[in-house]
Order: sequence, then structure tokens, then C-alpha cells
Amino acid sequence: MPAKNEKYDTMVQHTFSTLAEITSEQIAEVARAAGEPAWLVEQRVTAWDFFAQALPPEWRRTDLTKLQPEGITPQTNPQGTILDWDSSLAQRGVMFMTLKDAVRSHESQVRERLGTLIDALSHKFSALRAALWQDGVFLYVPKNVEVELPLRVRYKLSDGSRSIFPYSLVVLERGARVTFIEEFMSQDAAESCLAGPTTEIFVGEGSAIRFVSAQQWGKGMYHIGSQLINLKRDAHAEWVSIALGGQVQHIEAEARMQGDGSGITWYGATFAGDDQQLLTAPWLRHAGSNNESHMDFKTVVTGSGYSVFDGMIKIEHESRAASTRLEEHAVHLTPKARNDSIPGLRIDTNDVAKAGHASTSGQVDEEQLFYMRTRGIKPDEAKRMIVMGLFEPAIDAIPVEDLRETLIAAIEGKI
Repeated sequence: MPAKNEKYDTMVQHTFSTLAEITSEQIAEVARAAGEPAWLVEQRVTAWDFFAQALPPEWRRTDLTKLQPEGITPQTNPQGTILDWDSSLAQRGVMFMTLKDAVRSHESQVRERLGTLIDALSHKFSALRAALWQDGVFLYVPKNVEVELPLRVRYKLSDGSRSIFPYSLVVLERGARVTFIEEFMSQDAAESCLAGPTTEIFVGEGSAIRFVSAQQWGKGMYHIGSQLINLKRDAHAEWVSIALGGQVQHIEAEARMQGDGSGITWYGATFAGDDQQLLTAPWLRHAGSNNESHMDFKTVVTGSGYSVFDGMIKIEHESRAASTRLEEHAVHLTPKARNDSIPGLRIDTNDVAKAGHASTSGQVDEEQLFYMRTRGIKPDEAKRMIVMGLFEPAIDAIPVEDLRETLIAAIEGKI
């Protein structure tokens, strides 16, 4: 059966006040008018009350001074959640639908998981996301079901809108297999816009997921979100994180190896150009025993671009025989470009198989450029080849050809 493309793109409704004027009463009124259950209304109100009284987090390397969120009017309905999948999978028990629909049709399954991995009250922006999400997707893969074709969601900011808070909720039962892709996209904006994505992924015993997250926002977007994958016993994940667009990015991401024998391979590619500030804070958290993890992030900065890799390996006290390594390698294409690489390692147990981290950062190797020029390769083409070679592990791990081509074109346009 051909791929099914469902688009939920309704008219923009400005029934909320600005972020500076919204009250918890408005939050509850809008949620009830949408037919949301009492527990979700309460969840939203609690998050909003926290947001309203909390101070902004003190992030040293994320500049939010130009955001001015007080003037942003959030939407009260989904504006741009696009799902691509094969509808025949529903006959095998696979659920792939908007999160708003899932709350109505599969309330108990959503309630059991929603908000249980990422603490909505951890800081002001996490509470804002929990209070205001409208766009979102629910993916459920039953026990021992293997989905061969990738399932894909695209979150798109509607024209005239200045905010979007998409929520991806993914559940794999024991022995399931799936590839899940989430993409973020928008046109360039004259005013600052805010995207607050939340992604919670539950990987059951013996299950496996390939997760691709590709950020291609237009200019003016502030991308402030959280992502967490929780791996049960013998579960495995391959994670690909791509960050190319937006004005400012601050992403808190974590792979939590909760079960014994679980593991992850995590590839990242970040390219920050003029006026961009892109921060990723990825964690590898080992809680079970005999876990294996490897993080391989690559960064390129050019013009006045600024990128931050704030990576951490955390091995908990109860963990045993963890094997882990974290790496980040950055290339500067211009003198004013900057990259801060902050790899870390925290070990609370004496029982570790191996653990290590490394980072490198520097200009394009002049000897390498000279070698390529002596063989007739022009300087611009040489830089392109070096950058594409650096990003190759992450790009090659993306299983969808048209997405690979789109990302390659975007990267080449920034070189």
C-alpha cells in the first residue's frame, strides 16, 4: 500500500493572550474546550503555574536576551504536524497518529507515559512546553512487531505563527523494531520565534529503535527543547542528531540505559553559520549493568557562528561493567567562528569495563588543503569535501534518501 500522508494544518486561532498575559484559568478553559481529560488539564495548569513564577534558567552559553517571549501569542490548536507512514501497519497493531487524537482514542496509554521521562518542572522552558503543546505525535509498536519502512513526522511552523511546542511520544513494546524520524522546519522570520519540542521514547526489553532528529528551522527561530530515550533490558538504539538551522538552539538530550545489556550508538552533526548559536547537551546515562554506548559528534562553525557541545557520561552507583566512550570533533572554517567543547565523565561506581572521552577543535588543516590543491582541487571544493567527510557518519545513518539529499544541500549551502 502506498505511503499515507496525513496533514493537520488548521487555521491559526489567536484565542490565547500573549505569554505575558496568559492565566492558568485560560489554560484550563482552552484545554476543556478541546475536550481534554481532567488529568491533562491539571497537568497543563500545574506546568503553567510553575512557568509563571519561575525565573529563567541560568545558561552561561545560551543567549536568550533577544528572544522577548512576552510578545508571543501561542496557538490553541495543532498548526503543522505532518505524518508519513503506511496505513496497513495499523492491521499489525501499530499506532501512528497525532498526540491530540491519541489522547481521545487511546487515553490510558498516553496517560501512562506522557511526562514520565522528562520532568516538566525542571525549569521554566520545560514547564512552558508541557503547558502549551498542541502539535505532536504518538507512536506505538506492539510486542515483536518489526516495522521496516521509516515512520516520519514533520513539524512545520505556520505562516504568521511565532511559536510551536511539538510533543513526540514513542512506545516500543518488548521485541519491537522501528525507525522514527522527526523533522523541524520553517521559513525565515523577521521577528524572533520560539520552538519548544519534547521527545520521550520508551524502548522495551529486547527492542531496537533508530531515531533521527533533524533541525532545519529558518532564521529567527529559538529552538529550546528536551529529548530522552529510556532503554530497558537488552534494548538498543541508534540516534542521529542533526542541527543546521535556527538562530539559537539549546537542546538537552539523554540516552538512559536503564536495563542490563542495553546500549546506544549516537551520531551528531552540527553546523553553525553567521549569527547562529547552537548548543547541544547530550548525556549518556548508565544505570544498568553491561551497558555499551558510543557518542560521535561532529561540528563545523563558519563566519561568526558559535557552537557548544556540552556532553556528559554519567555512570550511576548501581551500574556494573559499563563500556562507554564520548567524542566530539570540531572544524573552524573562519577565524571568527567559535566552538566550545565540554566533554565530561562522572563515575559513581568502581566497577567499570572502560570509559573515556575526547574532543578536538581547530582550523582546517593547511597541509591537507595544500595536498588537495596540488592535485587540482580548488580551495572551496577542498573545504566542501572535508566538511562532508566529517559529517559522513551521521548523514549515512539516515535511512531516507530525500532527507539525506535535503540535508546535504543545506550543508553545502553553508560552506
